[in-house]
Amino acid sequence: METLTRRRGPDRDVKRPAASGPGDRGTLRRAGRILTPLAYAAAVLAAWSAYVALADVPSYLLPAPGDVLDAGLKLVQDGTLWPNLTYTLRNIVLGFVGGSLIGIALGWVLWASRTVREILAPYMVLLQAAPKIAVAPLLVLWFGLSLTSQFALILLLVFFPMAMATMLGLKDVSEDISSLGRLLHLSPWQYLRMIQLPAAVPALLAGAKIAVIDAMTGAFLAEYLASERGLGYLMVLGNTSSDTPLLIAAVLITVAVGLLGFGLVSLAERRLLRGRR
Repeated sequence: METLTRRRGPDRDVKRPAASGPGDRGTLRRAGRILTPLAYAAAVLAAWSAYVALADVPSYLLPAPGDVLDAGLKLVQDGTLWPNLTYTLRNIVLGFVGGSLIGIALGWVLWASRTVREILAPYMVLLQAAPKIAVAPLLVLWFGLSLTSQFALILLLVFFPMAMATMLGLKDVSEDISSLGRLLHLSPWQYLRMIQLPAAVPALLAGAKIAVIDAMTGAFLAEYLASERGLGYLMVLGNTSSDTPLLIAAVLITVAVGLLGFGLVSLAERRLLRGRR
């Protein structure tokens, strides 16, 4: 026994490497989610730069990434970017909020009334199927070169996905929950606020992801056709002046704005649906 104890004794002093815990694995996953897109972006920029240099592409056709970066920095330094960026952001936010409210209200009406659904649904589909590049000049003709035509285009793009998401989300309310609402003698407003809307949150957030990108597209298209400010106007300016670095810089900034909006909606989705997963 003493011999056995002496043999086992030193084993207690051996330090084994600590196993990585859930926190370490979570940190690695978060780092991977950040580094992977950055690696893809770096690869694209490297391929872009190499192609421009090796193929000797003229700058007016495809400028090097450095030239685009210089054009973006120039927009920041001379104060041109911020008024145009805030103008576009304001239009996106107002159009997204207004279109979402209209879409949610219309989606509830379509869900609640079969008659209204049969009358309006075909026209809504036709309106959504119409190419917006053709609808936009009509809005300019009807409302003039003003914010009204720009907001009208954004609302047209935003309300449809939100209306469809609302209608589908309200259909997801189970019969058991509906029966509970009837047993509690809830008013229609209480039933909507306490039961239907919470049940429709996942569908609404899915629709909002589409709607926020559509709002960005509508704002850009409206500014491209009928505005003297905004990121769309900067694209027109770069195109008409043959300033390709400015044009590409404005496009990349617009893409970044769209990704920011999508990311904010995704963040809200993770926060609101954390307890449901």
